[in-house]
Amino acid sequence: MMHIKYFFALCAVLMLVVLGSHQADADCLSGKYRGPCAVWDRETCRRLCKEEGRVTGHCSSRLQCWCEGC
Repeated sequence: MMHIKYFFALCAVLMLVVLGSHQADADCLSGKYRGPCAVWDRETCRRLCKEEGRVTGHCSSRLQCWCEGC
């Protein structure tokens, strides 16, 4: 019975890794955004990403503007 629990736990971890890596591939740094991107700058980040032809954008914890849908 313990082996089944470990198997399902391993499957859950692998699924998170695969989904997480897919999300990372879908984002790229904005080419137009300049300076730090803080929480109050997210609308500017989204607008510039849309101007670049991306779906949307968000500010990261490293104060960078990341565009989605690259």
